Amino acid sequence: MARQQAFVLFELMNAMVVTAREAKARGHRVVALNHDPLRDSGPFAVADGLVDEVVHVESWADQAEVDSVLKDVASRYEVVGTHSVFEATLPAQAALRTAAGLPTTSVADVRRVLDKARVRAKLYAEGLSTLKSVPLDVALGWTRWEFDRAAVLKPVNGTGSALCFEVSTTAELHDAVARVHSVHVVNPLMREYIFANGGFVLEEKAEGELLSVESMVHRGHVGFVALTGRYVLAADPVVEQGTQIPYHHPHHDAIVARTEAVHRSLGIHHGGTHVEVMVDDDGTVELIDFNPRSAGFGSPVATGAAFGIDYGKVLTDIGCGIEPDLSFARRDSGFAVEMVVLPPPGATEFRSIEFPSHCLAPRATKSPGERLTGRADQLDAIGMFIVTGATASQAHEAGLAARREVVFNGARLGDNPNNSVAYSTFIGQDLPSPFPTRNSDG
Repeated sequence: MARQQAFVLFELMNAMVVTAREAKARGHRVVALNHDPLRDSGPFAVADGLVDEVVHVESWADQAEVDSVLKDVASRYEVVGTHSVFEATLPAQAALRTAAGLPTTSVADVRRVLDKARVRAKLYAEGLSTLKSVPLDVALGWTRWEFDRAAVLKPVNGTGSALCFEVSTTAELHDAVARVHSVHVVNPLMREYIFANGGFVLEEKAEGELLSVESMVHRGHVGFVALTGRYVLAADPVVEQGTQIPYHHPHHDAIVARTEAVHRSLGIHHGGTHVEVMVDDDGTVELIDFNPRSAGFGSPVATGAAFGIDYGKVLTDIGCGIEPDLSFARRDSGFAVEMVVLPPPGATEFRSIEFPSHCLAPRATKSPGERLTGRADQLDAIGMFIVTGATASQAHEAGLAARREVVFNGARLGDNPNNSVAYSTFIGQDLPSPFPTRNSDG
């Protein structure tokens, strides 16, 4: 008896639902391998009947359990595609794709890319990075600051910029380590992934503008999708506060060329990638973080809204080993801004949040009654939303205005310090497209 064809989603969450819908529309059975329950409310609720089977995974860090789950799924289904945006699941996804005969980056290369210390060391040795790095235990033995510049303390296996701290002295380093031990990462999946290996790395801080490069890699060919500009917290630039897509940049060609070289160095063969880089005024490009997955949170919705497409089709194609049509990236587009909002200073409890009615995919990231730290770290975010505009400037102004109008615990966020963002001079500017084919039918 022929096995049914299945599209497998690893830890189905957030806007991954747009991929699930497209896979379902193509007639595939949709199977979710999840630790968390499927969302049943909000813009990314999983509708009844969308997912045909949910297989519970108690721990993505339990290799024996994960191997057993993959073997079971592969024996019962003809796996025709996969999708994941959560780092802890990416090695398992690569293993299932290998077993199913689907194009994939190898498990070994995925594991290496997820190790920030190994990535930095490899790129530094190959001249693709100028940033030095050392394991935390080495840095803690310093009697004086041994880097020539400030540095960032980050988990070896990190996700979403959580537990990243900028330091420039040994005293600040020790203070940051104390903060790491005092911060409670509420999300159990994120906590398990960050602390599974327990390692932290200290790497020199790159100077310039933070942005990201979104790509789809098909059997070794890197297909460019867009640059994504960044908003950060004005008081602490390590804390990410939003994105603009697409993002036209004067150093576009240098950025894309450097990230393509990094893809080759790291052995990326197939799948979406979300690569964070720092770009200096002279066009020098330095890798900050390489994610061997497509962008998460509401990015598929923002990308689709900006380019006027169903981005779920692109994600499903790449998941099925089909070369996606990326011609939309070279045509005229609108613009989308996705914002993250923090509670005002001193807030210690989340009760409610309301968003302006025109926002797309507005959602709370905390639950009513949940305790807050009173700080303004990445993990303290209380909500996210997307706005659009026909031009970059319109989307930018709409995003800033909507931030101020968000109502937290019955009061507007307004212009409080935790709602003040910084951004490049190119963000929100109506700059020319880097593609000569724009404004044409090509």
